[in-house]
Amino acid sequence: FGGGTSAEVDDEIDDGLGGGDGFYDQMKKKNDARKAFKKQMYAVAPKYPGMEAEVDGERAISSVILKNRGLVPHKAKINRNPRVKKREQYRKALIKRKGNVRDIRTDEGHKYGGEETGIKTGLSRSRKLGVN
Repeated sequence: FGGGTSAEVDDEIDDGLGGGDGFYDQMKKKNDARKAFKKQMYAVAPKYPGMEAEVDGERAISSVILKNRGLVPHKAKINRNPRVKKREQYRKALIKRKGNVRDIRTDEGHKYGGEETGIKTGLSRSRKLGVN
């Protein structure tokens, strides 16, 4: 390419391709359509839908107004199920009682465990009775 201006260089490139503008225009349109589709697909819906027309008459009340609970104190989740609540209370009471009362031990010191090392057949510890 000679030392011409950028417009001349572009003309030379276009002439060398032989009518490539149609292809590039087609690809540009296709690319723009794909981008527009993606933009529409991932667009976030408005949080509060707009009102198209005015509503005649009185509007319906919301569920918050219908319940009319006012200020209600917070309750623990365990209070929902009385059976589970009592079971948890019993478990905690057992833990507290273990600190106050010792467990009853049965047959711990009175069991015969057998000969712990086994009976040795080659050993005799008896006394011989002899007449002197």
